[in-house]
Parts: sequence; C-alpha cells; structure tokens
Amino acid sequence: MSLCKTFFRVIPTRTCSLRALHTTTRCLQRSTTVLERPPLSVFQPLQDIAPTFYASGNNITPLYEPSDFYSELKTRILSAKERIFIAALYIGHAEKELVETLHTALSRSDKLQAHILIDGLRGTRVSKGESSVTLLSSLIQSFPDRVQVSLYHTPDLTGVLKKTLPQRFNEGIGLMHLKIYGFDDSVMLSGANLSRDYFTNRQDRYMIFDKHEPLASYYCDLMRVVRSFSYQLDTKGKLAIQSDTPDPVHESRQFKRHAHDRLVRFIRQQMDRHDDSPAENTDTAILPVIQMGPLGIRQDEKATMKFLGMAKQDWTIHLTSGYFNFTDRYKAMILRAPARFRFLTASPKANGFFNSKGVSRYLPPAYTWIEKQFFNHVKRAGRSNEISIEEYGREGWTYHAKGLWASLQGNDDISLTLIGSPNFGHRSSQRDLEAQAFVITENKRLQSALHKEVERLHSHAQLVTDATFKQKDRQVPYGVRAATAMIKTML
Repeated sequence: MSLCKTFFRVIPTRTCSLRALHTTTRCLQRSTTVLERPPLSVFQPLQDIAPTFYASGNNITPLYEPSDFYSELKTRILSAKERIFIAALYIGHAEKELVETLHTALSRSDKLQAHILIDGLRGTRVSKGESSVTLLSSLIQSFPDRVQVSLYHTPDLTGVLKKTLPQRFNEGIGLMHLKIYGFDDSVMLSGANLSRDYFTNRQDRYMIFDKHEPLASYYCDLMRVVRSFSYQLDTKGKLAIQSDTPDPVHESRQFKRHAHDRLVRFIRQQMDRHDDSPAENTDTAILPVIQMGPLGIRQDEKATMKFLGMAKQDWTIHLTSGYFNFTDRYKAMILRAPARFRFLTASPKANGFFNSKGVSRYLPPAYTWIEKQFFNHVKRAGRSNEISIEEYGREGWTYHAKGLWASLQGNDDISLTLIGSPNFGHRSSQRDLEAQAFVITENKRLQSALHKEVERLHSHAQLVTDATFKQKDRQVPYGVRAATAMIKTML
C-alpha cells in the first residue's frame, strides 16, 4: 500500500485556468465501463469534471445510525496499520475517549501515522476550558514524529472583522467543513462532526468505501494539499504556517492565489491519473468533487448543476439538508427540471440551534422563512405536484443529514447518490471548504441499501403544506425576515 507519501511534503505550484480544466474533454473509447451502460450512461458528462474511481458496490456500505458511525470510527482507528487521516470541522471538547482511542492505536504500532485536519476558528473555540487544540495537543506531544494536526483559517476573516468579531460569530465568515475519515486503504465520507451528539442523537449520513487504496489516497492527498496552506500545531500548543505560504490573515490575496494554484494542480493531477479505466468486476463509479469558494474552486457546484440539468421526467430526486438555504442557481435549475423532487429538511425543533442561547435562537425561524419562500415559488411555478418538502422530526433528535439520491425510469432503485459535507446552500458554495462524491451504481445490494437509507430518513418526516406555515409557532418576526436577507450567505 502506498501511503499519502508524506504529510510534510509541499506540492510545487503551477497555475492552470479552471475554465480550461473544466472544459477538457477526454475520449471514452471503452464499451464496458459502468457509465457506458444504459441507463447510467446518462451520467457520462460528469466525467469531464471529476476523476472516476471504479469499485465493486459490495465494498460500499451506508450506515444509518450515529451510534454505528461512532462504533466504526473507534474500530477502524484501532485496526489501522499505516495511516489514519481525519478531516472534521472540530473535535468536541468532551471527546477524550476518541483521542484516547487514537493514542492507543499509535502506541500499538510505530509505523502508524495520523493526520488530523480541523478548522482554525471552530477548533480553537474554548468550551468548559477545552478546545479541539487542547485535546489534540497530547497526541502531538506523545508522537511528535507521527502525528500532524492542521488548522485551516479562512482568508476572508481579516482586518477589522478579525479583531472585532467574537468567537462563534466569526465562524460565519468561512470554515473548513470537510468530513473525511480514512484508515489505511478505506475511507468513510460523512456530514458528521466529532462530538457527542453526532454519536448519539444527531442524524447524519455516513458511507464506507472499503478496500479502495486509490480512493483513500485521493482523500489523503486532498488533506495533504489543504494542510500545505494551513496552520500546524506544534508540541508547545502553538500554531505556525509554513515559511513559503502566505498568511491567510495578513496576506489574504496572496494566500488565495497560492492555495488556488495548489488545488488546481491537485485536481488536474487526479483527472490525469484516473482516466476512466475500469478494473474487472466493477459495477460502481465514484466521482469525488470539491468546492472551495474562497479559493476559486467550484468543481462540486459545476458537477451538481450538470447533474440537475440531466434530470428526466421519469426520475425521482431526493434532496436533503439540515439547513434549507439552497442557492439561487440550484433553485432555478430545480424549478425548471422535469423530474420529481422530494426535499427533506429539519423541522424547527430538529434544527441544532433550536432553543439555543443568544441570537442563534433566531436561526430556526430564519430557515423557516427561507423554506416558506421556496414553497411559495414552487406554487407560483405550478410545480406543487412534482416538488414536495418534508420536515424531519424525531423526539429528542436533531437533523444534520445532507446529500441527494436519484432513482431513474420510475423505479425505486437508487442509481446515484451524492455523499459528503456540503448543504447545497450559500455557505457551502461561497464561504466554506467542502468535499463530497457522486456514487453511481448498478449493484443491486448497494441500490437496496441506499433505498433503505432514504426511506429510514423519510419515516420520521411530515409533509409541508400551506397549513404548516399558518401554525402559531411558524410565524416569523419581521426583524428575522429582514436579518435573514442580509446574512443569507452565512447560513
């Protein structure tokens, strides 16, 4: 198995036009690839945007419950032999058990390396005297040669904003939002973070890709690239950026160009390396995409728009996000598409900010207002029979799942899913760093498992109607409506 080379190596840069990159057309001459067999051949145009990894659907498994996610994390950490690579927004201040599990795994093998990538704002926010940084410092101190902890800082939080915005509020400017959990030659994609509620009663999505070294190395390499322009945690608990990298706070413009060039080179290398050549006995194609708006990378948005533009009348597209705030481009495309759409989002009580302290308690009504506006757009467009909205509500649970599933030709088989960190909203598109993957399959076992995933989520949902927005607790104050319009790109 090849490691992610080394977490310390800096990638040489080379400028490449994104337009040139995205319009590169590659000749598909083989006649037996998954994406050349109907009906999945309709998705071939996505291969002009993203690299293709072929796999057996038998090695891909969606998980359904937070407890399963936590169990898999600990089991795979302890069984890792050569590499662990984890990207998450943060590690909860109380997650000492998870850090201890990492410590145990590293103690068992002196060949094991670990790279942990978190957000620099969320990762340094202190709660009850602890932060992600204080928790992870013990790993750096115990294994300084084998553990790397990286913290990405948005280049959009600078100057007066950096000096005046308090913690938590400053996170609205932009975050490192990747959710990647890799162990040797396997990787799990998710939308879940690493804190207690995500392990117990906060519903998300989780998908394991087993025995796929090239795909695991793709995500390991992606993290290495982001690491190359992130702050590094040292054994003294201090943060420092590499000497040849512009500082994101004090040299924002130079930083953006620098990071952009490295990411473009990464995408180009992956496109060249994975050129649609399938292995034998494969029935599934995986196309990873990234979105890093502050750094000029919009691969995910381009691929998602192309997918929505392919939609046919006999398709059903299930689309979910815990935060209903789809971009104008996505909404316009959905309203034009002939397919049936089933939206699933969090009810106000299932929103993670419900009953929170401070101004964040107004976020659930803000999302209600955005949802109502879209509901009315659907009615005015005469699409109410084809586009429905449901709200997830489960006593004692919150909802954080995101992604989509597509069934073709009027049947229940799920032929495509999109799994990862983006919420399809303004934040995901413009402010945060995101990663997800298109999974396109004709494997019956996997199709059935994906269908089960959709139905389990919808089993806790209620259909949204006109009556929903007439309820007393759905009346949105005028002040919230006005504020929502002003801060929509931060939601």
